[in-house]
Amino acid sequence: MADNRWTIVVAGGEGDTDEVTLNRHAHIRQPRHEGVRALYGKDVNDDDYDVLIAGAVANLDATLEEAGLSDGAEVTILPKDVSRG
Repeated sequence: MADNRWTIVVAGGEGDTDEVTLNRHAHIRQPRHEGVRALYGKDVNDDDYDVLIAGAVANLDATLEEAGLSDGAEVTILPKDVSRG
């Protein structure tokens, strides 16, 4: 079903963006995985990055819907060691 596929915009700390297409029932781990690779490279460890939604660190176990996202939404993927203050 095409309705279950959402395009999520992933943004990095330097303003770079890319798009990932996922099932709307995917967990936040999935856009993190796809986004880290798209923004930072294939040899980077996902666990070193946070997903931020509206400025708050997202729960990786939440689905895209549970996290309040919709088709076309944007998330930010930043290294965990970046100051957020």
